[in-house]
Amino acid sequence: MIKSDQPTKKLKWRVWINRLSSLDISDPKLALIMVIPTMLIILVFAIIPMLQGFYASFFQIESATLTMQFNGLENYQWLLKQSLFWESLWRSFLWVSTTSVVQLFLGIAVALILHQELKARNLARGLVLFPYLIPAVVISLTWRFILDPTLGIFNRVLMDIGILKEPVALLTNPKTALWFIIIAGIWKYTPFVVMMTLARLQVIPVELEEAAKLDGANAIQVFRYITLPWLMPVIIVTMLLRTIWTFRQYDIVYLFAFGGPLFATTTLPVLVKYLAFDAYQIGPAAATSTIMVIVMIAVSSIYFKFYNKAEERLN
Repeated sequence: MIKSDQPTKKLKWRVWINRLSSLDISDPKLALIMVIPTMLIILVFAIIPMLQGFYASFFQIESATLTMQFNGLENYQWLLKQSLFWESLWRSFLWVSTTSVVQLFLGIAVALILHQELKARNLARGLVLFPYLIPAVVISLTWRFILDPTLGIFNRVLMDIGILKEPVALLTNPKTALWFIIIAGIWKYTPFVVMMTLARLQVIPVELEEAAKLDGANAIQVFRYITLPWLMPVIIVTMLLRTIWTFRQYDIVYLFAFGGPLFATTTLPVLVKYLAFDAYQIGPAAATSTIMVIVMIAVSSIYFKFYNKAEERLN
């Protein structure tokens, strides 16, 4: 009769677990061991591709054969002479600044409301987070259907109340396409600001607010001198993350109008795709990506300065 080796395998696993648990590992060493897998993933999928892109930006690359010929800064010089690059850069700043600022104010306002003692507060918090959980592909397709001039409900409602006399193709109009992408971005990512702000509101010392109210401070003064200074470090970190993520956002911008009409929704990430896969200009596409990294490093350094000042004022 053949005996199963499954109990033996279980015993071996238990022996290894007991050995690992008995090791005398200090907190820094244990933290390093836990971080190493994440560091390897970041190295392979983020840092190495970024360095390869930076390297490729100094070469003329044939898209068919991928042969490379060094041309120095010619890709950057060619790129800076293109009006499409500067227009895409302007759209990126418009997209990032508008969505981030509106998300900030709207997110703080919603977080302050959800922080109050309300009926069904937990349910409301869950519903607020719902747009953030929906994939960008689903959101893009849903909004495209809503704004469709033939079947969309948006045009139908405006026609029923008398604002429009006939349907308008909003996503094929260069003047309106980007603004509706901005509205969709605000709708999707405001819950992230709500979540971050609400988490910070939970740890504000209650005795500070109570002491201020006993001294005669009204709600606006309490928010200005107590709540806002406590929120400021988290607000800056949240804005830093939203700025970086929005600046490199590709999916929700591209899927709305595919960079059109007439490049009206082409931001820098969409421009990288266009140069590399449509215009077959891999070198300039890599140069555009490098410029994006440089811009984000500069912007991040400004955020870190404000964060240090906010922490000093709080302390």
